[in-house]
Amino acid sequence: MSNIVLMTRRVASAAATDMMHTSSRTTAPLISSFGNLSINNNNISAATTITSNNKQLNYFSSMATKKSNIVELPPNLKYDPRAKSSPFYGADEVETSRRKKQLQKKVEGQEAAATTAAENVENNDDDDDEYTDIEDDVDDEADEERVLYDLSTKADVPRAIPLPKRLHVPVMDFNSGDEVGTFHLSEKTFGCDPVRVDILQRVVVWQRNKKRGKRNAGARTKTISEVSGSGRKVRNQKGGGIARAGHSRPAHWRGGAKAHGPKGNIQDYTTKLNKKVRRMGMRHALSQKLLEGNLVITNDMASNTHKTKVLDEMLNRFDVSGKYGVTALMVDDAQAKEGSEDEAFVHGGVNVNLKVASGNLHKIKVQNQIACNVYDMLKYKKLFLSLEAVRALEARLEK
Repeated sequence: MSNIVLMTRRVASAAATDMMHTSSRTTAPLISSFGNLSINNNNISAATTITSNNKQLNYFSSMATKKSNIVELPPNLKYDPRAKSSPFYGADEVETSRRKKQLQKKVEGQEAAATTAAENVENNDDDDDEYTDIEDDVDDEADEERVLYDLSTKADVPRAIPLPKRLHVPVMDFNSGDEVGTFHLSEKTFGCDPVRVDILQRVVVWQRNKKRGKRNAGARTKTISEVSGSGRKVRNQKGGGIARAGHSRPAHWRGGAKAHGPKGNIQDYTTKLNKKVRRMGMRHALSQKLLEGNLVITNDMASNTHKTKVLDEMLNRFDVSGKYGVTALMVDDAQAKEGSEDEAFVHGGVNVNLKVASGNLHKIKVQNQIACNVYDMLKYKKLFLSLEAVRALEARLEK
């Protein structure tokens, strides 16, 4: 029994010795690359400690950040970086000296290859070398055609101001374009979140159907049964060498009927939409303009002159009108007191000079707050509201 125990201990010690030699051989590369390896006689355990300087960590982290911002334009995709729909819009193209050096080396290599190819045309080996040079040039061209963009140079995407801070808007002076104060909008009228696109669509369809149904209410044309003319067959069915024909009143003949013409009061395209839904559409359209940042609140919309040039210069301060300006809908609710001097300059809730001056500006539409509607607000880019118009809209839409 004792002999068996001694043999077992010897075998165990020999196995432990072999394990120590094997572990020391396998962990030798780890010692040189990662740190110090500590081995105990009782318990064989490997502990690796990685030590690195802060400078190296900062260097590698900056390199990783820089490389992550550099994006390659895929060669199989045709993107114009100047288009706003392109993911590279606003990003600068990476131009390095390495690319210029590669182009210079390519030109020098092509010249050298041309000279050597002219001297060694008869040798097959030289031909093979020429083919390999051509393949290398093709690979170099593929590398040089890579287009890189730095995404860190892109402008930040404008974000909407959250509620209720969004309702606190500046008040601009209409004549000078400077900020003269602030105003807090009603949350019920201008703070609809989220904006109901389905409600806007229903109101727009209702408006267009209403306009279409009342456009030609008195127009009516004659059908094929109402046009005067005989039902006699005008010519023989066969043998004339011409198309067959029956009576002389078809729509494609001169003096015939009108196909699909208006039918007067019978033809009506108007649809029904509840008044509450229409008011809801107005509130959501105003909220959408505020959310986009295209809502401009002015102290008033009084113009001192009826000259179109002066009004165009005033609107250029808001990036409206002109050759490169956007469209705008201007809503006012001017009220002149009886017997005052301003009574002659106000008509229909709009300043007369403003109405006359905007007549030749096709990008501008001026109207009273009563005529303000969802279709016009969505059609024009910016919405100008005077303080009087804001108060009138809030009182009318919050009933």
